[in-house]
Amino acid sequence: MTKQKTGQQAEINIGMIGHVDHGKTSLVQALTGKWADTHSEELKQGISIRLGYADTTFYKCDKAKGAEGYNVDGKCETGKAVQLRRVSFVDAPGHETLMATMLSGAALMNGAVLVVAANEKCPQPRTAEHLMALSVSGVKNIVVAQNKIDLVDMKRAKESHTEITKFLKEYGYENSPIIPISANQGVNIDLLIEAIETHIPTPKKDKSKDLKMYVARSFDINKPGAKPEELKGGVIGGSIVSGTLKAGDKIEITPGLDGKPIETEVVSLGVESGSITDATAGGLIAVGTKLDAFFSKNDEMRGQMIAKPGKLPKPTKQVTLEVHHVERLVTSKAEELKANDFVVLAIGTSTAVGQVAKIGSKNEFEFVLKNPVVLEKGQQVAISKREQSGWRLRAYGIAK
Repeated sequence: MTKQKTGQQAEINIGMIGHVDHGKTSLVQALTGKWADTHSEELKQGISIRLGYADTTFYKCDKAKGAEGYNVDGKCETGKAVQLRRVSFVDAPGHETLMATMLSGAALMNGAVLVVAANEKCPQPRTAEHLMALSVSGVKNIVVAQNKIDLVDMKRAKESHTEITKFLKEYGYENSPIIPISANQGVNIDLLIEAIETHIPTPKKDKSKDLKMYVARSFDINKPGAKPEELKGGVIGGSIVSGTLKAGDKIEITPGLDGKPIETEVVSLGVESGSITDATAGGLIAVGTKLDAFFSKNDEMRGQMIAKPGKLPKPTKQVTLEVHHVERLVTSKAEELKANDFVVLAIGTSTAVGQVAKIGSKNEFEFVLKNPVVLEKGQQVAISKREQSGWRLRAYGIAK
């Protein structure tokens, strides 16, 4: 029996966001060596696609000056490499039909890299929508990667920088650094790492709080033809928001199946680099369970929440929110939410389809959803409205 490799949990989740084809996945590859899997075309209910993710470790050469010594391979021409921190990147899809999935990914992000292509005008439609999604999700720390500078001349590079600066100021992110890079050529990746280290700090962890984890992926790791005694339970991937988790813990997965929470036991914990003994708030983890793998195959558990049994509210299909329209994205009365409008609510990592059932006083909206969700009082929810061109972020709500 081979001994499992010991891994290291990433300290932070950093989103990779921006318009389609601006180079998000190429940049993840430049930073991690991994081509994040974001291109499965099997849409579910027309609004879902898998989030890509990959881990990396940032290093700094102790004798290097400025940004020159920042890297991800731990190699130095002189001196030794000092490990700074391990980071999980969450690659959010930029296509317009996948906005709801980007919003579900935003729930995992502690900061973000906004990728803007220098050879296109800024902002493109999804660039603005993604930045507002971060704002709605409470993500304050971002770094802008001005990508594809190898495809433009100096004049256009400066024009692009001016466009990005104006755009950031309009959306309240004017203090965010803009780093010119070429992801495909590996240009200025060291400067980008330095900016991430400086401007996106690791959030403080409170291990004393109750366990709460958002599920972003789930798997059946059993090979076809495996014997019954060889079968392993379902694996659930995601991020802990608060509290801790270790092997042997009893957990509740909710809203579960048809609104009935599922209780199971943690068998193992793993990260991209190997197995770990316990997990805390921070980067993406994989949780091995005793759950029948039939229920975890093909991301079937995406959008669920994990907690200790009995700690979360009961699942419900009726939700009341205090709604605030996003002024920068709602330019006419027709774009505001009305009774009977079809919507997608991004609640944690879940995307729930429903309708506006009733509009009351003080911006209170009642929604009836197709499937049950778990919602805590005061939780912020992103609201997308169905329009002819697809799902559009139009408002956010606060759970009553």
